Amino acid sequence: MINRNQAIALHEQLAKMGTALSCPQRLRLLNLLCQSERSVETIAQAMSLSVATVSHHLQHLRNVRLVTSRKVGRFVTYALAGPEVVAFWLQYRDFCSSRLAEFQVMRDDLVAQRKARGVVDRRELQQLLKNGEITLLDLRPQLEFDAGHLPGAISCPIQQLAERLAGFPQGKTLVLYCRGPLCLLADIAQEQLAAKGIKSLQFTDGVTEWASAGLPIKRSSSYRSLFTSEGP
Repeated sequence: MINRNQAIALHEQLAKMGTALSCPQRLRLLNLLCQSERSVETIAQAMSLSVATVSHHLQHLRNVRLVTSRKVGRFVTYALAGPEVVAFWLQYRDFCSSRLAEFQVMRDDLVAQRKARGVVDRRELQQLLKNGEITLLDLRPQLEFDAGHLPGAISCPIQQLAERLAGFPQGKTLVLYCRGPLCLLADIAQEQLAAKGIKSLQFTDGVTEWASAGLPIKRSSSYRSLFTSEGP
């Protein structure tokens, strides 16, 4: 016999995912974990939140199986539950971008600012790298670079940018990238360079978007990879 309450119960289960995604800090967490697995402590530091707050948000994401955890020494390390979560995050982000009017206004304003400072798209970046015309800087923390980075990129956490400028090859344009279109590390770095009279370009996608397009990435450590396209 059909139980009409089953339909309600099924939709209540679906609503759990919406509840887990209803907090902006949890969405930031998903974007951060797309870069690399990491401990609660390093997540808290990256997001400027307390360990207790981060643990609370991670539990919500774990309850709907978006993240997993494992013990590494004395620390608990969290990661996205698999490559399908990466695909879900990108699709969710792009779907929201196409539906939310205020988001579109904010996005378009950011895009205009970036174009004014100078940007490079994926195809242009590939050609520039092939020709050896640029120095490609990855502005994310070292652990994210180790977990996966664009071929030819140099790790230069944004805090080290000013002191390392003199060591980069002369006569080559600097191209900056970070965690993707929602991250502002490259924007900040580009403004800092402009203040010093140094021209740079920004690649507004990140490793996640690059890999999702089927392009190879490089890894420099044993971090667990969520990407299927990896260079030798």
